[in-house]
Amino acid sequence: MAERRIKVTGDLTSDDAFQSAMQGIEQKGFIPSHRAGDTGIGKTLEDELGIEENPIQAADLGSVELKATRRDSGSSLTLFTKSPAKRGVNNSVLRNQYGYQTDESVELNPNAKVLHTTVNGSGFNTLNGEEFMKLTTQDGRLYLEHKQDGILEDVYWEEEDLRRAFEKKYPAGKLYHVQADVRVEDDGSESFHYDEASSLSGFSADRMMEGLQSGELEMDIRLGVYASGKKKGKLHDNGTAIRVSPRKLDDCFDEKKELL
Repeated sequence: MAERRIKVTGDLTSDDAFQSAMQGIEQKGFIPSHRAGDTGIGKTLEDELGIEENPIQAADLGSVELKATRRDSGSSLTLFTKSPAKRGVNNSVLRNQYGYQTDESVELNPNAKVLHTTVNGSGFNTLNGEEFMKLTTQDGRLYLEHKQDGILEDVYWEEEDLRRAFEKKYPAGKLYHVQADVRVEDDGSESFHYDEASSLSGFSADRMMEGLQSGELEMDIRLGVYASGKKKGKLHDNGTAIRVSPRKLDDCFDEKKELL
C-alpha cells in the first residue's frame, strides 16, 4: 500500500519560508474561524497555510510539527497520541475498573463510565481528593500504577513504541508555535489574529521520555461519552495524549527563534 503523505502548498519547513507565510496571514487581521470549537484555531491556520487536513500521525508540514494556541490559554498542548500496547485495555481495564460517573455522563448514558485523568512519573495524581495513579518505568515499559492496586500489568506503553511515535511526529525535532488573539463575534463564533510565531528546535525522543518521568510532560487518559451529534450517548476514546503546558513548552527544546 502506498504511503500516505501530508499535502502542503509549498515547502514551509524553513524558518524563512514559514516566516514569510505567517507575515501574510498576520496582515489579514482577524480571520473568522473555519470550524466551531476548540480545534477551530488550528484548522483555520492550516487552511490559510494550504495544509490539507488528514488523520496521519505525522508532522503537519512533512518534517516540522505545527501548533496553534489561543494567547494566554492555560490549556495543555497535545504533542502526539499513543494508545497502550495492548489493544482494548482503555475500556476493558481503565474505564470498567477505574472509571466513574458524573451527572452529565449519567444523563447521556446511565450505564457508561468515564475516566479523565492526567498522569506523569513524578508522583501520584489525585481523584476526589485521594491519590490515584502515576506512570512507572519498568523493564523498558511505561506502566500505569494505581495507588492501591499497584502496577497495572496490562496497561503499558513500550518505550520503543513511544520513541517511534515521537520520531514520526517530530522527525526534525522541530515545532512551529503560533499564537493568536481571539475575538468572539456577535453570533458567538470566533475570529483569530495570528500575530506571534516562533520556531522551536532541538527536541528529542530521549527528552520526551525524561519529561514524562520528571513531570515536565504529562499523559492524558480521555475516556468519555459523546455529548451531541449522531453518536450522542455512545462511548468514545479521544486517544491517550502526551501533553505539555504552554509555560513548559519552550523548555522541551534547545533553541527558540522568534519569527513574528
